[in-house]
Amino acid sequence: MQISVSQMFSSFPIRLFAAIFTSIYHSWFKMRWTPASKGWLMFLDTTIRSHIEHKNVGRMVPVALGNKVHEIWTVEVEGDCQDTLPVVMLHGFGGGSNMFLNNIDYLAKERNVILIDLPGFGLSSRPNLRSKKQDGWWVDTTGDDIEHFYTEILERWFMKMGIQECVLLGHSFGGYLCSSYCLKYTHRVKHLILADPWGFPVRPAAADMRPFMRNRSIVLLAKLLSKMNIFTPVRFLGPLGPHVFRWARGDLILKFDSFFSESTISDYLYACNMWGSPSGEIGFSRLSLPFGWARKPMVERAPNWDPKLDVTFICGARSWIDHNPAKEIKHMRHGMYVDVQVISGAGHHVYADRPWAFNSMVSMICQAADQGVKPNISDLSEARHLAMSILRRRTSRSSQGQLCNDEAGIHMPRPLSAHELLQDIDNKNGSTVDEDLIEANNSPVKFTLDEDGEETAPLATFDECDDLGVDRTKISSLKSQAKDEKRIRNRKVAWDDSRNTAAVTVHREASEVEGLGDVTLASSRV
Repeated sequence: MQISVSQMFSSFPIRLFAAIFTSIYHSWFKMRWTPASKGWLMFLDTTIRSHIEHKNVGRMVPVALGNKVHEIWTVEVEGDCQDTLPVVMLHGFGGGSNMFLNNIDYLAKERNVILIDLPGFGLSSRPNLRSKKQDGWWVDTTGDDIEHFYTEILERWFMKMGIQECVLLGHSFGGYLCSSYCLKYTHRVKHLILADPWGFPVRPAAADMRPFMRNRSIVLLAKLLSKMNIFTPVRFLGPLGPHVFRWARGDLILKFDSFFSESTISDYLYACNMWGSPSGEIGFSRLSLPFGWARKPMVERAPNWDPKLDVTFICGARSWIDHNPAKEIKHMRHGMYVDVQVISGAGHHVYADRPWAFNSMVSMICQAADQGVKPNISDLSEARHLAMSILRRRTSRSSQGQLCNDEAGIHMPRPLSAHELLQDIDNKNGSTVDEDLIEANNSPVKFTLDEDGEETAPLATFDECDDLGVDRTKISSLKSQAKDEKRIRNRKVAWDDSRNTAAVTVHREASEVEGLGDVTLASSRV
């Protein structure tokens, strides 16, 4: 007994020091260096959801997988109609459920809207996706393990929520996970909507042969970054991280400026990825290859979807993600419903860049799913977005003033040349302009090299006189040199006289036909 007491007292300072150090590390050092916490993220989530007009509630849904329980943050928005299919929305990489703020109220007019934070992101739990225990040893996880984890988590979440059928929508990385889920479970998905999904294209064989990859410093930096998680540099910045994040993602702040005047969205995204362990980033790294390619491209596995599954791709015309694989899938699934919609003027965040067009498409798809028919949005959306693309498409030589005039309905005609003016006069009045004059204006100007008082020699054109230039190295005497210079002067005088005569003649004929005495024809355009 005496030994046990002495051991207890001897180990007490060590345990006390360890407890104090752990408390300081988690509550002071870590919080100050990476200023993010789950409480701050919860506050930002509540602030953003306060802008949703429909009644909504956020709660943790426990989902058991294996011998562990994972908490999935779920936001349920009560729609105006309860007899329609709900729409379940999954965010992309590094995001959260509130990224669909521009779409929730529009869709909630017709149905319930359910949003979740994927495990490893947002307010959901941070599972261990780095390693697994196999045969008594801890080994690294693979891409198949990550896909299996998210697929089973989604299926158990559906069972926990009691959702039998729904319209499933996923953006970017969420679209990839939705596609992977539908490879195994399709009985719950009435329609699959993929908003600019990641992970579909095949990595080109010459991806490493691009010119910038020949630079050794870039190759070294790429190898260094490939060993890190995506947001590791932001974590390294510590207290400067939120400011850098606001600067780097200032485009997202503009997409939500109708709701917030400050950097609420950028702080929300920062907290979504910084408050806990980077398990979502680890899972993404297991599924991807440098830089941004999928290890198992979905375009090669999409034909394995259930033939009854209806799929719609909604892509941004200015997105960095290639939407050609969507067209390939449409060709491969011939006879099955696959629709590809490209929204003009939208980038990768298609739901926020053009929310009205995106919401109308999703609404029409959901209405068709309610009625059990195939949606037909191609004709209407194609006509609308063709008109938008025409408004945005301009030639490279158009000035900003011309663009503003076009959008305001002001059309400023450009000045007509002399030849166009003559044709316009001839077409309006039916009068005849001397064809010889017009022909003379269009034909090469003729000149003579003869001296004054000599017989008129046949006239030569410019094309015939290309080799009549004076080569002073071949002149044998001063007399021949002076003669050549005189011929050159005569040639210039003849060219000026011919040009002035043609201008005066055309001016006189145009004034007689139209009665426009004040028409001035620039001699340089005749």
